[in-house]
Amino acid sequence: MSLGESLEEPVSRFMSQKFTQVDSDENIYHAAQVMRDNETTEAVVVEHDAPLGILTERDILYKVVASGLYPRVVKAKDVMSAPLETVEYTTTVASAIQKMSTLGIRRLGVTQDGRIVGLITQKAIVSGGSGQVPLPELATPNSFTCPYCNAVVKTGEELSRHIDRTHIGGAGLLEGNTSKW
Repeated sequence: MSLGESLEEPVSRFMSQKFTQVDSDENIYHAAQVMRDNETTEAVVVEHDAPLGILTERDILYKVVASGLYPRVVKAKDVMSAPLETVEYTTTVASAIQKMSTLGIRRLGVTQDGRIVGLITQKAIVSGGSGQVPLPELATPNSFTCPYCNAVVKTGEELSRHIDRTHIGGAGLLEGNTSKW
């Protein structure tokens, strides 16, 4: 399957249907244990079975640990990223990648008929899930081709700038700006 074909696949092909949930009033200590026990790096935060947001390892590390807060006191709803951004299960991989890039996030909830049925992550798209978007050969003898829009440029630096400005928005990761990541 070519890159173009993979990008047009539905996110349901790459999503994880097994995802961790924690109650919004659960403390961070317990939430981290649940994430560890389920071998996940995130948990959907719910209240009355409705998703409110997402709690990630990064949220715990930066918002709790690095801030000197007490994990047994701080609640999941106090440090989660909210709202939980979602896409419909029929959304294309390309659209999901674009949404993640635009919002500067790595995970999306996947919905079907208004309820969460899975999670899609950048990692799953590139290296896992039930399928895998193939990483393209970007270089050809005298040019580089953008994997998103097939634009042809002369150097790797031009390709990096093109992807950052056209597909990510502004000076980004490929140009060495890791502040959003």
